[in-house]
Amino acid sequence: MPATMMASIHDRMPVILHREDYERWLSPEPDPDDLMKPFPASQMKMWPIGRKVGSPKNDTPDILDEIDPDLEP
Repeated sequence: MPATMMASIHDRMPVILHREDYERWLSPEPDPDDLMKPFPASQMKMWPIGRKVGSPKNDTPDILDEIDPDLEP
């Protein structure tokens, strides 16, 4: 289930970890399922980006630049 912020984009979302949990997530621990919870929206930022992010041939940093969604073809 997505965090409230992400629900407008998709009905699923990846796990986002706090830095202090990286090592534990990558450890051989069998099931750190308590880490699989919505990341606080107050610690995220969201902006519209263009459709070119969907193709691996577009491998430049500008694919993450903010766009005006009303001008997107």
